This record gives sequence, C-alpha cells and structure tokens, in this order.
Amino acid sequence: MSSRRTAVAVVLSVLLSGLAVAGRAPAAAADPPAHVPPVDAPVVDPFRAPASDFGPGNRGLTYDLDAGTDVRASAPGTVTFAGPVAGTLHVTVLHDDGLRTSYSFLESVGVRRGQTVRRGDVVGTGGRGFHFGVRAGDAYLDPAALFERIEVRVRLVPHDEPLPAHDAGVVRERRALVEVVRERGLLGRIADTAVDVGRASADGLSAGYHLLRDLDPSRAALDVVAAYRSSGGDCTVDEVATPAAPADGHVAVLVAGYGSNSVDAAVDDVDTASLGYAVGDVVRYSYRGGRAPRDGLAPDLAAIEASPYERDATFGDLRTEGRELADLVEAVALARPGSTIDVVAHSQGGLVTRLALAELHRRGRLGSLGTVVTMGTPHRGTEWATGATVLDPVERADLHQLVELLDIGVDVRAESLAQMAESSSLVEDLADAGVPDGVTLRTIAASGDLIVPADKSAVGGHASARVGLYGPWAHDQLPGAPATTRELALALAGRAPGCRGTADRVLDAVLPEGIGFGANALVSGYAL
Repeated sequence: MSSRRTAVAVVLSVLLSGLAVAGRAPAAAADPPAHVPPVDAPVVDPFRAPASDFGPGNRGLTYDLDAGTDVRASAPGTVTFAGPVAGTLHVTVLHDDGLRTSYSFLESVGVRRGQTVRRGDVVGTGGRGFHFGVRAGDAYLDPAALFERIEVRVRLVPHDEPLPAHDAGVVRERRALVEVVRERGLLGRIADTAVDVGRASADGLSAGYHLLRDLDPSRAALDVVAAYRSSGGDCTVDEVATPAAPADGHVAVLVAGYGSNSVDAAVDDVDTASLGYAVGDVVRYSYRGGRAPRDGLAPDLAAIEASPYERDATFGDLRTEGRELADLVEAVALARPGSTIDVVAHSQGGLVTRLALAELHRRGRLGSLGTVVTMGTPHRGTEWATGATVLDPVERADLHQLVELLDIGVDVRAESLAQMAESSSLVEDLADAGVPDGVTLRTIAASGDLIVPADKSAVGGHASARVGLYGPWAHDQLPGAPATTRELALALAGRAPGCRGTADRVLDAVLPEGIGFGANALVSGYAL
C-alpha cells in the first residue's frame, strides 16, 4: 500500500469536486479547509485499511474517551446524516473540500440533518469506542493524514453539491456507515468494556456501569437487575379492595393509538362504567380534531364538534395532534365548568397526551385536569419504529405493499411512526421536557407486550404499573384487561400501583429486556 502522504495527495487530487485538467484555463485555487481532531484524546486503534470489503480492519480512528465527552466537527460543513444505524448513533458532515467526516458510536446526537456547522462545533457526545472516519466518495481514508501539515497543491473546480433528497441522502450515508458498524462488532465492544472495567477505580465505577449498558448483552443484564430492584417500591397489595369509583363531576377523555379509527380502537375497551364514569361523560379524541362521533353523550359534551376519522389520520405529525387534543380538553372544560377531566390514553395516544400536557401548560390551562393514565405508550420509543426508519426507499415501498396486502393497519412511511423511533427528536424532546409540575401521571404496561416493551412505557419520576399480559395481542388487550381496570381505579384514587409477587417481578424485569434485545437483533441484522 502507498504511504500515507502519497495516498492523501492522490485522493485530494481526484475529489468529487473535480480536478482542473491540464490545458484548460486554470480555475481559482482553493486550499482544502484545515481539519482538526474531533476530540482531545488518545487514539487506541489507528486506521487499518481492510484487505476486502468484509475483512478485518478499522476504517478510521478509534479514541479513548471519558463518557459524555463533547465531539466536535473537524472542519466547517453541512450535516448530511444524524441518527441511528443498527442501534448506534452517528453523524456525517460534508465539507467544502468534498470529504465526508463521520462521528460514530455516539452517546448522543447534538445536530440535525441539513444544519451548517463550523469547525469545533459540538455534533454530539461520545465515550470509549468513539470512531472518527473520513471518506472521499465511498472510499475511507486515514483521518490522521488530515491533521498533518502536508503541502498538497490542488486545483478544485468550484462546486456547490446540494444536499440530496431526504430519503436518498439518509440511505447513502447509512450504507456507508454500515461498514464501520460491521467492523466494531460484539467482540470489539466486549474488549472496550473490559478495558474500562479493568481500569475503573472506586470513583469511576458509575462510568464503567454506564459503558456496560452500551454493550447489549451486559446492558440487558444490568437493566434486568435495575428493573427488578426498582419494582420493589410502594405498592398496593391484592388484599386491598379496588377503590370506589370517583365522585360525580369527572369526565373521561380517551385517546386512541396508531391505526385506530373513530369507530374501532382498543382504548374503547376501557371499562369506564366500572371506573364510575357516566355513559354520557366519556369523550374520545378524534385525530381529525374535536371528538369522535358517539351516541349517548351528555348534551353539553355532545355540542362539541365531532369529526369521524380513518386510520390514516393517525399517521401524521403527533405534535399537531397534541395541540388539537389540548383544544378538546379546553372545549370539555368550557362545556362542563368545574369538572375534573381525566385523560386515559393507549399506545401512540399517550405521546399525543404528553404533547397536549405541554401545550396546556403553555396556555396556563392545566387546572381542570385530574388523573392522566397512559397504557402501552412508547414514552422511550420502540424498536420497531426505529427499524422502519432505517429502511431505504425501495425496501420501505416493498414493505408498505406487503402490509397493505395483509391489511394490518400499519404504514411504514408514516410520520407518526418515525416519531416513535427511539432516537426521534420528539421522543428526545419529551424526555428533556418531562411532565409539567402538578400533573398526576400513571403509566401502565403489559409485561409481555411485543409491540412496546414494558420498559419503554415508563416515565421517570412517575408511578408505573405492570399487568401480566403476554403474547402478540397483549398490546391491544391491555386497555380492557380486568387487571388494567384495577390499576386504573388505583390511579384515580391516588393509590400506589398493585404489588407483584417475586416471580412476576423477575418476569417483569427479564421479559421486556428479552423482547427489546430480540427486536434490536432483528433490526440490526436487517440493517447490516
């Protein structure tokens, strides 16, 4: 292989921008922008070009970082990719010299696609195993050569490469990053973790724990232990009778999930009568705005505008739905002054509810709210939504045709599905914002939910209940299950969630991790 200096000189002379051919009128000379290392840390694994596409090697530089270290752009440019690839986070930046730099295995992403960055701007945070790569076209180069003071005279034809269309650009970058992900497989992550644990001091054990969580098998094991321990808090024993129904003056607003329509939704199975709500005091939100049509409503609530909707209405922007649900809550409060409005939401509807809470807080209209309960809601995202977002346009079109043929009520192209991905901006924004002060929130999850693993349904700082439902239908059975009805009654009465026996607590801890691990394995295997 040629020396580093020779390789860089050759590559820089044939960049995508084009070389000024001898004999033509010379174009204006332009020096390639100076690149600097993205972090101030030692390199633990240098560039090693693989002998073949799938051979061993390292298509960049792997650094030894402390957890949470800022990772900075090596030169000015435009972000062309920011997000997950096979369950790991990456950022790619296109620079004026035609090179693309990649920042891989990040702990967090701090930029968005299309954003312009300057040299030194933070693009995310990383820890041990952070990888920095450089590409010219599809060829990976040795990034260390960019940091050396090499005099390379290159005449570049001025260019302005437009940012590709979203799907095409994301697919292009994801496919290039897949090579880096392949190289850093399970054994590489085990080695990274072993080094960190071996050198961890008493003061650094928390950092070692954090790094172990990034390794899927170890992370699952630690999460199981943490979940089991956390499940032993305050709870209501079975011997305690189910609390009486709430007093008069309560109105229930139901919020359905992804794929529902105005006449068919799992949230309709909630036993509102057993919970003490009058038949006329139960309103369901419409994904077209206002309420879903329903017979038997009290006259004052029936006066609220009704809008039928089909399942495709649940595929749009959840932020818009959140504002419209806030409008409905305000309309109920106006129609029924002095009433207490309880909100009970299922699946995606819980995210809509979280967004509505933020909007009502902004408007100063949280005063009429009572208890808010979400069931099977992906507050932390769901692996299946993440998997759908990494499909390329052809794969997504093929899968869309298949699910339409099977008539299972899913649109893999849906904006709302992308917003339920684990690394979506909506999920991240909700995690950052939390729940407004003064809101009583209870989450309920099915321990064996295959659609939204139960560990993704909890919200930090708020009580969470588990219900013993398992299998492919657990997600849709959750709202109407008798155990859920008891948990709803406990929540409405301000009581702690029901207690779970030792065996159930173990299963509650193990099963969601197993479901998530399996989903991640399928998604990662498909992406790779």
